[in-house]
Amino acid sequence: MRTYIGKSNYNGLIATLRKRTSHGLTFDATYTFSKTLDQNISNQNQAGIYSNSYFPNVDYGPSLFDRTHIFNFSYVYDLPLGKGHRFGGGSWTSRLLGGWYTSGIFSAFSGLPLFVTESSQVWGGGSIFGFAVGMIPTVNPSSFGNSVHGGVTGSNGIGTSGNPTNKGTGLNLFADPATVFGDFRNVQISKDGRTGRANPIHGLPFWNLDSSLGKKTALTERVSFRITADFFNIFNHVNFVDPTLSLTQKASFGVISTQLVPTNRDNTLADGSRWIQLGLRFEF
Repeated sequence: MRTYIGKSNYNGLIATLRKRTSHGLTFDATYTFSKTLDQNISNQNQAGIYSNSYFPNVDYGPSLFDRTHIFNFSYVYDLPLGKGHRFGGGSWTSRLLGGWYTSGIFSAFSGLPLFVTESSQVWGGGSIFGFAVGMIPTVNPSSFGNSVHGGVTGSNGIGTSGNPTNKGTGLNLFADPATVFGDFRNVQISKDGRTGRANPIHGLPFWNLDSSLGKKTALTERVSFRITADFFNIFNHVNFVDPTLSLTQKASFGVISTQLVPTNRDNTLADGSRWIQLGLRFEF
């Protein structure tokens, strides 16, 4: 027997600014401000479990894929050089300077909800995130952060990511991981039967710019060639994978140790550093 008792809720504001091609420039900018709530932490093609099937609303909270802010910007700009443009209108200068263009895609969005857990197992079950056997914020929720803090060494063995002998990065989600660690306590079964999932902590934000520079040169009316230089992560900006927040692993609590690798990278590339791709194409 299958039963569908779940519910979800989405509210969002989408603002779009679009410029049609004029003076060689076209761009498209989109900003989304939204919040997604549901009763279970799973994606659309996955199944999940309730902490209490008699009170499913106990688990009502931010979705696993909830991002508050999302911004995307793309552009194409034909440089004003060559025949028919402001500069370089001569025959030979037009061939040399004309046909250049640049384009790019910029993306930025806020982090996903994270869950502080005490254990990853329940009686007779599998993974569980932040409810029932999770942690309860008790002291100071305002101490939670969502950015990278450098030079964090931790204290009392909590979030100790600054030891170079252990290949520590010195990076942590929290400026003072020991304080945040102390903001949670173990669940008391007789007292905390309906803890729910508040998700007070959000993960790391992300931003990236991919850009391209190219030139198209006509050889005859029907034949031309195009050269391109594509720059992925042109600013060589580092984005990180969200850390784990398990209180059973004090030393790795909040520790940022893994660089996020874009999905458009070759498997042989182990990081998300700047990637340059050169191209030459004949068109006829």
